[in-house]
Amino acid sequence: MMGLSEQKWWKKAFSKKELRLKEEILKDLEAMEEFLDDVDKDAQEIKKLLLSLEELEKERKIAKESIIAVNLESQAKVLDTLIERYEFFQNDVDINGLRIKKIASMFLKNAEKAGMKDLVKSKNQDMRWRFLW
Repeated sequence: MMGLSEQKWWKKAFSKKELRLKEEILKDLEAMEEFLDDVDKDAQEIKKLLLSLEELEKERKIAKESIIAVNLESQAKVLDTLIERYEFFQNDVDINGLRIKKIASMFLKNAEKAGMKDLVKSKNQDMRWRFLW
């Protein structure tokens, strides 16, 4: 009698999952590379907005009472854009953090399968590999 893991239907069901995970990891790596290609551009846009806000704040400090409201409205517009851009950036960073955690977890599973128990043990003892960030 064949064991469950030797059954054809079992192999089909779970070997596809393994293949999908490998394909997902490659897609995740590509997505992370694209994100990193755009990081500098995103950071430069955010920096421009910060500089604009800084200038407006300097102007507000020396402005006459009659134009402070106009200055604050300008700051509100810059802040709206800055918050939106930073939110997009933060979401991208968070998503890529999840991707790297998934990739590292899959790596540990692959290393375990390959019999690299010492490597897996050392990585599991490393706080960075516990993914508490």
